[in-house]
Parts: sequence; C-alpha cells; structure tokens
Amino acid sequence: MAEPVRPTGLQTPRSETAAAGPRPSRAQEFREVLFELVRLDGVRGGLMVTPDGLVITSELPPRFPVEALAALAATLGRQLEVGAERLGRGGFRTALFSSDDGTVFLGGSPVGYLILLGDRNVNLASVRLALRKGVDRLHGTWKTPAAAGVA
Repeated sequence: MAEPVRPTGLQTPRSETAAAGPRPSRAQEFREVLFELVRLDGVRGGLMVTPDGLVITSELPPRFPVEALAALAATLGRQLEVGAERLGRGGFRTALFSSDDGTVFLGGSPVGYLILLGDRNVNLASVRLALRKGVDRLHGTWKTPAAAGVA
C-alpha cells in the first residue's frame, strides 16, 4: 500500500523522520528535496525528471510548461553528461544557465535531473550550494540499504 502523502506545508524534516522511525520512501524523499529547494528566495519553481524527460515530481506555478521544462532538463542534462565523458571529467553534478530574465539551475542525480528556475535577482551562490546539497541527498536516497552499509 502506498505511503500517505502529507500536506505540503506539514512535511517533517529529514532529521526528524530518521529519528522517529523507518526511512521515508524514495518518492517522498524526492518530493521533500524539491519542496525545500523551491522555497529558497528567488526560486520560482522546479521539477525532477528521469533521463528521458518523464516528470517524477514538480513544484511549478500555474501556466508553467511542465512538459517543455522536463524535455529541456533531460536534454541539457544528457548533453552535460556526454560532454563530461568526452573530456574525461566524470559525471556533472550541477550547472547553471543565466539570461536577462533569470537563471536555470540543473543538477544530476542517479534517478535523473533536478531543475530549478530562478528569477533575475536570485542569489546564485546560495542556490548552487543548496542544489549541491539536494543532489547529494538524492545520491544518498538512491543507495540501497546494503550499499549504504546498513544491515
């Protein structure tokens, strides 16, 4: 049976869930990571997609083109991966693309790509740091208990 979904405003922080009982599902962890990131100052919204562009979860304002953003995230993420491989640099973790209208932040994870949309006044350093932490958390979530050293 699926785990009940908590209302967005009442989500329990990860540290509390770890102490309170069993680890939340991966899907819940993905939603929590995205929820925390889109609450940063200057971030308009975000989504997580698979490498082929299927939406895993999204937190976007109405009228944002979810499917087009998912396709953009998958295309940019794949191109960054291919480019990094060609240069012998390993996988990419995060990237940003900036214009006069705002900034697109992209993070790579074992499950796919995380994309954040920032306004033109977004604090690049703080969002990049938070995105890196979110990507690291996704890497930890994706590990199986055996791979993470848990019995």
